Amino acid sequence: MAEEYQSIGSDRVKHLEMIQAVIARLANEAALSKSWALTVSSALFGFAAHSLSPWVAAVGMLLVLAFWWLSAYYLRAERQYRSLFDRVRKRDEAVEIFCMDARNESVASWRKILCSPTLGIFYGIIVFVGAFIFVVGICKSYEATQAFRIPSAIRCFRSMSRLFF
Repeated sequence: MAEEYQSIGSDRVKHLEMIQAVIARLANEAALSKSWALTVSSALFGFAAHSLSPWVAAVGMLLVLAFWWLSAYYLRAERQYRSLFDRVRKRDEAVEIFCMDARNESVASWRKILCSPTLGIFYGIIVFVGAFIFVVGICKSYEATQAFRIPSAIRCFRSMSRLFF
């Protein structure tokens, strides 16, 4: 085993280091996108809850969905580079020396990556909170415009049914 490590050429080691640097950058960007998503959604959802504005909550949910897609993009690219790293490590002859093109690496589909536990749970909770604030805001705004006509639960149900149907 010791001679196996010694037989790895300096070019191959440099290639592996270059790929690892890309993987580290992608992981860092994915973490930054999650922190920005949490910061932006907290601000918008806090304002929406305070002012009972469903449309601010809707904008917040759209931004969270955009950050969700961005995180999935980074995770997918990271997995592609990890696959390239493994191919270089295993001395796959199909990989050219210093090749950094990982676009053709086979990884999970976009759907699987979007719904992966690392992304699905994190962003799913944020979207759920935004949807809850949106529904409460819709119900409260409908109550304010239709005060004292029918019980509030029925008013809320009717407003939501008109919104979605």
